[in-house]
Amino acid sequence: MERELKFLLDHARIPALPNGYRTAEAQPILHLLDEYLDYRGQILAAGWRLRRRRSDSDTLRYTLKSERSDGTSGPLSERIEIERAPERNEELPPEIVATLAEAGVDVAQVLDRLQPYLTLRQERQPAALSNSDGEIALLSVDEVRAGAPIPEGECRWTELEIEFLATVSLEARDRAASELTAWFATQPGVTVGGESKVDHAARLLSISL
Repeated sequence: MERELKFLLDHARIPALPNGYRTAEAQPILHLLDEYLDYRGQILAAGWRLRRRRSDSDTLRYTLKSERSDGTSGPLSERIEIERAPERNEELPPEIVATLAEAGVDVAQVLDRLQPYLTLRQERQPAALSNSDGEIALLSVDEVRAGAPIPEGECRWTELEIEFLATVSLEARDRAASELTAWFATQPGVTVGGESKVDHAARLLSISL
């Protein structure tokens, strides 16, 4: 399960944090290439988004994400996430194929015809985020450039993403989410977000999902 906060920034640096929160030294900037794949919208229609990611620090990975959970709102979102690196001679990891099949996707037809409908290029500056509960999340400032083939276009934005660790209790997460949201809502250059990168890009590029 992916649980994260999202905020939009008008700058490309880690903003000031509230008292009691601190970041470790920022890690090296990551360069990410994300392609969102589908065939005739069948994966989207089943309630999933399929991402193929390449980076300068990792192997090729596929990620399957559900739509945002109805139980979250504002900048906090929660999604089912399955992320795997394919084994040698695999097109897609079996767990992702099985999940799509269970959702009603005709995998025999769709998976051989996948095409990118959205491409994101990101420069990500990550840093571990801690408070009195210890390390609670990975904070990152993402400079995003999104492009689509149909309709052809490109857009850019910068966002702050705070992805909570799976080991953090829901109580600690909810407390941190509330404190951070209240703080960032008053900070100059920070706007409360909540949209996924896919939804944000689709809205700016007028893509129908």
